[in-house]
Amino acid sequence: MPLFRLLNWLTYNFWYLKRPPWDTNQSPPELLEFIKTHPVGKAVDLGCGTGKNCLTLAEAGWQTVGVDLALLAVQKARNRFKLAGLEGRFHFGDILDDRFYPGEFDLVLDIGCYHNLPVDLRGHYRTNVVRWLKIGGCFLIYGHRLSLRDESVVRISESDVVDFQQNLDLLKRENCHDRWGRETIWLSFTKTAR
Repeated sequence: MPLFRLLNWLTYNFWYLKRPPWDTNQSPPELLEFIKTHPVGKAVDLGCGTGKNCLTLAEAGWQTVGVDLALLAVQKARNRFKLAGLEGRFHFGDILDDRFYPGEFDLVLDIGCYHNLPVDLRGHYRTNVVRWLKIGGCFLIYGHRLSLRDESVVRISESDVVDFQQNLDLLKRENCHDRWGRETIWLSFTKTAR
């Protein structure tokens, strides 16, 4: 396991010993709007954490798969579904692992996963998203524009947006701010036959 992946694994598992600050236990309005305006289908949540967004989707009739690098988060997500009496699949694993193939989906959701990847691993991530997304499917991604630790480090850059558009069509872009006033971005893409 490369050093970056090992450190990420340790960091995220440590965070889930308690409740990490990004685990708001609320699905964002952008996801709720998506659910209202799209037919039910299959969804995968990349970096699903404790499964709140998978739960929101499942309650609306979606078949869900969640993936996270933090085993504790995956265990909490599974327990959350069990308590709700819902079915969903959760995988403890690395979305960059070539052996991981969760299937094809109508929705690929990423709320805060991509923006934590080093630039040299982002192309591999984008390839996987395209591979997992059905033709006509939607990719929703949210992330910070600047690093939380170093504002000179861009998390989701303009070149990232352009790179996604090599294989996906941009449907919507929303520049916004998080609850602490930091610049964030919501992007919605679709996959078309090319």
